[in-house]
Amino acid sequence: MRLHFSRSWGLLPALGGVGACLGGVLSFAWPKVFSSSKSMSFESWRLSRTELRDVFNRYEQAVEKDAYHMLQPSKLERRLLGEDLLNRRVTAVRQARDVNQRFVQEVIEDLPDIMAGPDAAVLPARPVAEFRNLGDGVDTLPSSSYGSMASVFLHLMRDWSQKCEHVVQNQYVPAVRELKALLPEGGQVLLPGAGLGRLALMMASEGFQVEANDASRLFLTFADYLLNRAPADGRQLFPLAHVFTENFGHAQQYVDMIVPSVRPEALAALAKSPEGRAPLVLVPGDFLKTYEEGGPGHRKFDALLTCFFIDTAADPAKLFQVMDGLLNEGGVWVNIGPLNWRKEARLKLAWEEVVGIWQRKGYEFVTQKNMEVDYHMPRGEKMYTESYNVALSAAVKRRRVEETGAAP
Repeated sequence: MRLHFSRSWGLLPALGGVGACLGGVLSFAWPKVFSSSKSMSFESWRLSRTELRDVFNRYEQAVEKDAYHMLQPSKLERRLLGEDLLNRRVTAVRQARDVNQRFVQEVIEDLPDIMAGPDAAVLPARPVAEFRNLGDGVDTLPSSSYGSMASVFLHLMRDWSQKCEHVVQNQYVPAVRELKALLPEGGQVLLPGAGLGRLALMMASEGFQVEANDASRLFLTFADYLLNRAPADGRQLFPLAHVFTENFGHAQQYVDMIVPSVRPEALAALAKSPEGRAPLVLVPGDFLKTYEEGGPGHRKFDALLTCFFIDTAADPAKLFQVMDGLLNEGGVWVNIGPLNWRKEARLKLAWEEVVGIWQRKGYEFVTQKNMEVDYHMPRGEKMYTESYNVALSAAVKRRRVEETGAAP
């Protein structure tokens, strides 16, 4: 899951979303009595029903604001548009609104109802992905950070729709192939920035023991529902209904799809997990604070896989230090993604500088390739698509290079 995008199809600041995903859009704060990880009844990493309704209401308000003058045109605008185009727009907006409302309402009803009393606190079934809270003091992002419904809809399309199968084939499959080439017998792999879990589950289905991490409570809430309890036949969704820019016609904005298009339990059935255990473990929490030395999640893994992740760091040097500390000699780091650094990043490194840092840490790069990829929508369908010429690399930790001066 990326923490920022370029351009991002005209999402309004009111969405707090894909284009401005770190901006606060909600003022609601979940009461502290319910945020303690000691509470077995209401898991602190999940949104409450009220929070999720609030996030979705913000989404609908932003869509209404963008659509208002097209649905309530002036006399001049109505005459210029004509009744046919106007009626088609009204029909499309209402259909997308109703479908998306039903989708989100199912997720809301999947969440525990605090008004039902203490006996309502029954943990849901989690046959595919176990969510492992590592204890007090592990930060997750509030619902106002990377918390727009727009970003969730786009990632549902990216990870779990047939429309974006190219993401799986052109990004996830090559990364997993590099991992398998270096660890043919499998091993323990950590995936930071796991988002909605498709890549993590793919790795598990290939025989790896996967621990995935994400900090967004909104994304964790949807990942839990999607991986563990989504309807077998999927649900209809209009993931681009909020994107009023870069469209040739209504067909590019009001495109519907079924999510998930692949049943998570079918992928999970291919995993080699101990009987009675879910094949995938998701750990909520800020990556650096969770996995730094002394953190509750710190341990050694056989491999790290980062996908569109390293450029989300505000402090790349700290990120690389934490990542390196999770691998022993012989450990593997596979990476795919661009370097679209956040504005606040301390070091806006070129790829050769990233490679140089890791080589000084004693890593041998056995693969370095460039790949043309589309982040979500395939290019050519809209006037603008978020596309990258990314780096795909695989590196093995060898003996640490002797260093002079400050450590990298």
